[in-house]
Amino acid sequence: MTNNGLTAIVSTLVFGSILASSSPLTNGDAAEKTNPKLAAAIGHPSFLSPHASPIALNRNRVFVVNTPSDTVDVIDKKTRKVVARIDVGIDPVGIAVRPDGKEIWVTNHVSDSVSIIDTDPASPTYLQIIATIQEFDFKAKSTRFDEPVGIAFANNDKAYVALSSENKIAVINVATRKVDKRLNIPAQDPRAIVVRGDRLYVIPFESNNKTQLSGGTGKIDGNLVTFDANEHSIANNNVLSLGHVTDIVKHPRVPDRDLFIFDTKTDELVDVIDTLGTLLYGLTVDSNGRVFIAQTDARNDANGRSGSRKHGLAELENRAFFNQITSVKLGGKPKFFNLEPLPPKHPEKGKALATPFAIQISDDDSTLVVSAASSDKIFTVDTKTGDVLGRVEVDSVPRGIALESVEGGGLSNAWVLNAVANSVSLVDVSNPAKPKVTETIALQDSTLPEFKRGRIAFNKAAASTTQTFSCASCHPDGHTDQLLWVLKTPIVTGGNQIMPRSTMPVRGLRDTAPYHWDGIPGDPYGGNNSANTRIDVAPNSSLEVPESTTRHLIDAGLASTMARVGSKQVNDEGKEGLLTGGERDAMSKFLLSVTYPPAQKRAYNNVLSKKAQDGFERFHIKGNVRSRKANNVCGNCHRMPFWV
Repeated sequence: MTNNGLTAIVSTLVFGSILASSSPLTNGDAAEKTNPKLAAAIGHPSFLSPHASPIALNRNRVFVVNTPSDTVDVIDKKTRKVVARIDVGIDPVGIAVRPDGKEIWVTNHVSDSVSIIDTDPASPTYLQIIATIQEFDFKAKSTRFDEPVGIAFANNDKAYVALSSENKIAVINVATRKVDKRLNIPAQDPRAIVVRGDRLYVIPFESNNKTQLSGGTGKIDGNLVTFDANEHSIANNNVLSLGHVTDIVKHPRVPDRDLFIFDTKTDELVDVIDTLGTLLYGLTVDSNGRVFIAQTDARNDANGRSGSRKHGLAELENRAFFNQITSVKLGGKPKFFNLEPLPPKHPEKGKALATPFAIQISDDDSTLVVSAASSDKIFTVDTKTGDVLGRVEVDSVPRGIALESVEGGGLSNAWVLNAVANSVSLVDVSNPAKPKVTETIALQDSTLPEFKRGRIAFNKAAASTTQTFSCASCHPDGHTDQLLWVLKTPIVTGGNQIMPRSTMPVRGLRDTAPYHWDGIPGDPYGGNNSANTRIDVAPNSSLEVPESTTRHLIDAGLASTMARVGSKQVNDEGKEGLLTGGERDAMSKFLLSVTYPPAQKRAYNNVLSKKAQDGFERFHIKGNVRSRKANNVCGNCHRMPFWV
């Protein structure tokens, strides 16, 4: 342990401590080799963890994360059967093969670790865990390796791991299994990373798009600045945001860093490229260093002038995001491949490619193979023109692709992880114009069927009129897109415009109704809310039926945000919007079951530091002792657990 209490922990497991369920299976009978009593006893809730490169090929095996089961499943490429299931950490989300093929590294998002699997067929520990990489601050009793996602090797001696919640890349010595250094990423939530040649490429997931509220401290110009932020937000606690004009604007001075490029020899930053997209899901790089990013670009500014121009949902045209692939090379200008017609035109029914997620490139640099996670599609793209060549439907929410090539670099097969269905599709892509599914392999999954049905509906772009975005588009992985939106929300008492709202997470909804900033959706109590501060309104859901609160929220969203203004579509229950009653019911139960992951810096002994205890007391009990107002206690308005 060093003077500041920081140290690295490396757990190396020898043959005698090998996990039983990691032994090879015969005939792919994974379910029969798993102890159902043990599995039932150890279960945990779904954390909806993100994925980055969750499937990989190594020799004659396919290695894929089975996130719900906390395993890496091994598929024989020839028999297409699961031949081994290897216990790893909680919520495995990413996989990388060491260049010599002798090890596979797996990022465990919730247990804050990397599991190392021996993949040397000549080794006595073949297909066993031989080490676990973690790092702790023993003074604070907390992790220093929080929420890893993407993983990539510079060579056999050095690996990179994206620490998503810390906005850093850990540089790991392969021989010692220790973190040598960290690379700072001044952007939100780095996930997908790739090494090509002597360059490391990093994209932050929530990279922003320069949008913000139109407040400022300088002159009000009616464009970028429409109200005095100090007067209305700092000097006065204007809880209803009354008396000023509020827009969503794109401000040129707001950071929008999208692609970070490092030299893998020195780990020095080479370049940062900005203004590529908003939510960056996946990337791949060709042999010449051209980067391709699977992304969505938010249009929250398209109808953002709710104050100065009285914008509403009509101006958004039911196109919350552009689904895109961006192509860019160091020193060059980016090209944007839009996967659907731009408004006012919209894609034909069944033709949208919502939420581009996983992306890989053929060895000859000619063709991209991409997943549309919210459309359940795999599609191919010409790298020069950006034209979509072909598409095929797979299982729910494809998030990972591993390619097989033929001699000369042409495509052969694509192995696809369908993350929510928890299956692997084998897609023949030898003819990029006509990809076809040749096999679907189900992975063992203890997820409750109703939860899975609800999660599928939550990720389904067919819930929107144009089929271009899903509920998960704004609430990815149950979190938020970190953006402001003008939606069909009520005008507050005394107001004269729709106020922009920041996206809220769907995690932890149970026992917190009513929802949203306004306290209107899913209200089982009645009383006042932001639109009715002087009168009481009746409840709109039942306290005795918890899912009725989320069902009210879902019905309202499908009839407004997800529906094109003027649409007359109704579902099988006669309710406005899409998705059947059964899908809505399943989603209502799903939303009540999504929990937050463990707190980032929570001590592993579950004891607060003296400083944290003092802070809690000041926030909730003593209040601001310097305030001119008596009992000005922050916690009186900002109640736990969600501070609202």
